[in-house]
Amino acid sequence: MKRKKNNGKGGQWEVSFFPIIRYNVIFCVLVMVFIMAGGAILSAGRMKSDAKAALSSAQAQISQRVTGAVDLLEALASFPDFNDPETEPIVKVKRLDQMSPYFGFMMMCYVDEDILVYSDGAEPASLASRDYMQRLFSTGQRQVTDSFAAGADGETLNYTVAVPLTDQGGNITGALFSAIYFDEVVQILEESAGKVNANATLLGSQGQVMSSTTDLSYGDPVMEALRDDKLLGTTSDKLEEKLLAAQTGGYWSIHGGDLCYTAYQRVDNTNWDILCSVSFGDVFFQILPSLLFVVCLAVFACIILLLFLKRYIEKQMQVVKMLVQSMEELEKRVYQNERPENVDFNEILRLTSDGLSDSLTGVVTRTVFLNKAEAQLKNADPKLVKALFFVDMDNLKYINDTCGHDSGDIALKSVGYILREYEKKYDGVVGRYGGDEFVMLLTSLDDEKELRDVLDGLILRLQSKIPSGGQNIPVQCSIGVSVYQPGIELERMIFEADEALYHVKQNGKGYYHIHQN
Repeated sequence: MKRKKNNGKGGQWEVSFFPIIRYNVIFCVLVMVFIMAGGAILSAGRMKSDAKAALSSAQAQISQRVTGAVDLLEALASFPDFNDPETEPIVKVKRLDQMSPYFGFMMMCYVDEDILVYSDGAEPASLASRDYMQRLFSTGQRQVTDSFAAGADGETLNYTVAVPLTDQGGNITGALFSAIYFDEVVQILEESAGKVNANATLLGSQGQVMSSTTDLSYGDPVMEALRDDKLLGTTSDKLEEKLLAAQTGGYWSIHGGDLCYTAYQRVDNTNWDILCSVSFGDVFFQILPSLLFVVCLAVFACIILLLFLKRYIEKQMQVVKMLVQSMEELEKRVYQNERPENVDFNEILRLTSDGLSDSLTGVVTRTVFLNKAEAQLKNADPKLVKALFFVDMDNLKYINDTCGHDSGDIALKSVGYILREYEKKYDGVVGRYGGDEFVMLLTSLDDEKELRDVLDGLILRLQSKIPSGGQNIPVQCSIGVSVYQPGIELERMIFEADEALYHVKQNGKGYYHIHQN
């Protein structure tokens, strides 16, 4: 705030809003930074939850598909129609061909003890060269293969689930197997990852990429691709060990300059692993519109706050201008309309402050007393007694005439000092009403008995002698009292106390009288 001169005739007070605007802009920027930082933290949390959600969905669906195929084939393997070597292979093949479309398999086939596969309308073909068939016949355990090229064209990719057929002696008499569409697994990965804008990769038993929604190529070792990323908190070797141990977990990494979180898990009944990754950029830009909306609301709120603050300050400036005008008027009175070049406004403020209290006795002026007394009457406890005292010095003129005005001033100071003690003790206010008259309001008297005790003590303290100039100055006061009644005005109380004081003056002075309604 600064004062502008106006042709040497006083001035106008102005306030600069530039600092307020500057701090408001800084506040808005900080709010935006905090909102964006909160969005970043929220994005990091969502990265983990989205990756785990995509992984859980993909793992559950692929595991269900594989487990369903295993359960179906094992159930069929227990039937005599498929387990009986005497049953013609063609009969078994026809029954499997009828079931295959119903259960959604590419094909379901029968393999005899010579590892020959039979299909409808085709000569049996040897599967002896297939590693998974060799393991099945040698171990007697079911097999779930990685994706591989099959079919007449040697290009169709599929996954194979095979279970052994055994006789009553536990000897392997053949096998049943089904082929799961490769595209079916790809679709599961794409749907599961697409729901949360993630990327999914299916790894084979040797850590090779079998299917991926990213730019990873089929058959590439995934660890070679991960070596280009910066893994946080782990290494590619440690990650490979966890995948081989069929552990479930996750890791953070920097891929292409973007922060990523990847969750991984083993597919049930297989040696496959699924990795689902979510990047920070994808998640953050997904919630960015919401963040920008919140930022706009925050900026709008800051603008509204600035406008309200500007309006409030302008109203306060009206009050300041009124005070300045009052100070200038006082300045004219102090300097009798001859204003010096350099005005000491601190001096004017001191004079204004002194105008609130009587400089001789220290009590407040008559006007201030009336305002404060009104407020205290309204806020006082209604259960307590409230009384107004009208105190008059009986012999001030005699003291002034015989001992001098300095002695009279000492006597007035003594009376003011004593009354201020009672003012503080009984939650009151005391003011100088006239030359030798004081008014005092006390609002925390317990009852009328305490009122009379206070009066008895006060009248004794006010009747004393004050040493001055080698002599003792006698001081005597009379007191008129008005007790507050509900609904009575302060002006009425002063009138009643004055009447009570008049009664004391007419009956010998130097005592007190309580006005009787």
